[in-house]
Amino acid sequence: MNSTARIEAFLEMMSAERGAAENTLSSYRRDLEDASEAIGGGLAGAAAADIRAYLDDIAARGFAPTSQARKLSAIRQFFKFLYAEGLRGDDPTGTLDSPK
Repeated sequence: MNSTARIEAFLEMMSAERGAAENTLSSYRRDLEDASEAIGGGLAGAAAADIRAYLDDIAARGFAPTSQARKLSAIRQFFKFLYAEGLRGDDPTGTLDSPK
């Protein structure tokens, strides 16, 4: 399963199990797809260093700390989902600090 399919599965879960609003789902989609495009090989296979490099990149592009934190939150939830579903054996976001 590629990153796009895993993002879709995550968004379906957010909608069905958590009742996420359409605006919330759109924000998650945008944040996760942006990260997936920026990370070579896609988001689903990313290592902690890949995610840290992505966060450093968006900080360098001038994203506000609140926007950086929102993007990291979406990525963390995505990896918790992958781990819980057995689609990934680890959570690379566990060691990442939130933007300051």
